[in-house]
Amino acid sequence: MAKTIFTTITPLPAGVSRETVLETLHSHIEMIDLNPTHTERHRINPPPEATPEEYHCTWYQITDKISYLPGIKGSVSFKTCFHDLANGMQNHVYAPMGLDIKEKWTLGGNLPGEPVQPAEIGIGAPIQGLYLREDIEIKCNFMVTRFVKKQLKDALATLVARLVVKTQLQEAGHRNQLLQQGYEYSPQSPHFSLSAPLSPPLSAGLDMQFPRHNFKQQQNRFSTQTAVSEMDGSQKSPGLGRQSSQAAHSQGIVELPT
Repeated sequence: MAKTIFTTITPLPAGVSRETVLETLHSHIEMIDLNPTHTERHRINPPPEATPEEYHCTWYQITDKISYLPGIKGSVSFKTCFHDLANGMQNHVYAPMGLDIKEKWTLGGNLPGEPVQPAEIGIGAPIQGLYLREDIEIKCNFMVTRFVKKQLKDALATLVARLVVKTQLQEAGHRNQLLQQGYEYSPQSPHFSLSAPLSPPLSAGLDMQFPRHNFKQQQNRFSTQTAVSEMDGSQKSPGLGRQSSQAAHSQGIVELPT
């Protein structure tokens, strides 16, 4: 069996968020249906040939239409499993005639406002912006390697194009929903910023514009000032009387009893 490994890089257009792409990659049914060659699919139990790791993955049986020669088409059914990653998804295909295909989809790159991460050289990855990376490993008879690779690349190109359009439509709908709710959508970043609503809520009152005033503290201050300013012979405070007596004694003044 010949082994072929290749990588494809697909830059994503601006406005497509990381969350939307990962949500699509983790939706197995959606990924299956986005492939133009798939005509039928349904869930199955793990087959006997599943490895211990793959036994706990999500398994499907898929029917695919293929073109053997110009004008000659047929169908083939195969088993495949899906495994979600933090930044993508893995897929392993067990097809007839010993055809074995391993795919790994990962989301790379950075968004505006995020630190630019060093890009891997030699694969054509863009320096800025998000991109989809597909790492593919094919094991099959060397006589059909070119045919399988071409069929797979054509299907991947169509799948990625549909994925990009889908994410753009989702982002547009999400942006319109935010605008209808009275929030602003920042075009510089796909992460929308929940800025202040167009009209402040009525329940907020005046606290949104003016600081809360402490009337109790002001009342205590006014009471102290009144007590000091209204002192007379019969309303002197004990503390102030003692201070006056001490000052008079220090100056040599003696008060005669009345």
